[in-house]
Amino acid sequence: MLNFNDTPFIDHHCHPYDPKYAVLEPSSLAHEFFHGRGDIPDPKVAKSRFWGATDALKYHFPFMGVVQTLVRQLSKVLDCPPELDAIARARNRLTSKSFAEYIAFLYKDAGIIATVLDSGLPINDPLLDLMPGKKLRLFQFEPPLQKFLKTAGSYRELLKNFQESLTHAVKKDGFIGVKVHLAEQVGFGVLPVREDEAAAVFAEAKTGDAPSYKKLYTAVFTAILLQCQELDVPVHLHSGFTGGMWNGPIHDADPFLLGPFLKHNEFLKTKIVLLHAGYPWTKQAGQMAHGFPHVWVDMGQMTPWASLGIADCYRDIMAWAPLSKIVVGSGGHGTPEIAWLSAKTAKIALAEVLGDAVRLGLMAENDAEKTGRMILHENAARLYGLG
Repeated sequence: MLNFNDTPFIDHHCHPYDPKYAVLEPSSLAHEFFHGRGDIPDPKVAKSRFWGATDALKYHFPFMGVVQTLVRQLSKVLDCPPELDAIARARNRLTSKSFAEYIAFLYKDAGIIATVLDSGLPINDPLLDLMPGKKLRLFQFEPPLQKFLKTAGSYRELLKNFQESLTHAVKKDGFIGVKVHLAEQVGFGVLPVREDEAAAVFAEAKTGDAPSYKKLYTAVFTAILLQCQELDVPVHLHSGFTGGMWNGPIHDADPFLLGPFLKHNEFLKTKIVLLHAGYPWTKQAGQMAHGFPHVWVDMGQMTPWASLGIADCYRDIMAWAPLSKIVVGSGGHGTPEIAWLSAKTAKIALAEVLGDAVRLGLMAENDAEKTGRMILHENAARLYGLG
């Protein structure tokens, strides 16, 4: 029987932790796994996922599959009854003593040794010290674009400033990739936009004209794909479910829609990582990684949120994608249970899927064991040159 419990894990996509999440009521802990809209609108809170929730909505939080999985798995580690109230009390006893030590405890239990970190925090921000292990930083695409759009007098100046900022982040600060919200901002069904086209709409984009901004955004993205070849870093794209089906054009986040853009020969050497595995278009994500030499798949956020169906989701990806181009992240944020549960459920799912492959005569056991290690650790280590 395959068992990956002791295999080291690289969390391929996570966000920083916040001390305000150190002590959580049971319903608040469950709420951390809710990716829907709140039902108490707040004009001071831009993201509807962070709006307040009525008791009627909170009733459903403990019955999400991912929360049921959290309760089962965390109760074993904290040695308490498998009940939401019990795990919340047990974890709060530990976090009240030291949130940092609790995080380290979970990371050690799950074997998380490194994290690809999506954050706008300064490189030496003490909040980052809450996350154990090696931290690999992503360069966020949108903040510098918006900053330089305000200050630049021309598209050429904007692009120059952006590219210099990216080069500095990679070569001086050690950033290992670029994170882009193309699906939410523009949609995947776009084609490359060149410098002359962007220059023609620069003035309108600067005033906030939406079509012009989208064209300019796509032009900078086009240029950055080529720059990332030179810098030898991948571009991470949100795909499929991107945090909420109201958050951008979800119907334009199907990975297949990227085909006409990525088929241009000039981009074939730019590594593209599809974050969230294109969920719910997981089959499409797997086939994109199969058909395009430069496309990888990250199974984060689907892990752990798919929970009760996670093995089937993994099968969708592993059916087509080269097993050497699959990595696993968490999409974790706020509290460390998300990253911890991702590592735990990834190992459960891989043992199930690869165990079935061995049982059915589809893989040799040695190859299945190697594949599990690759997906959990070695593929990401190779992608970022960790040795």
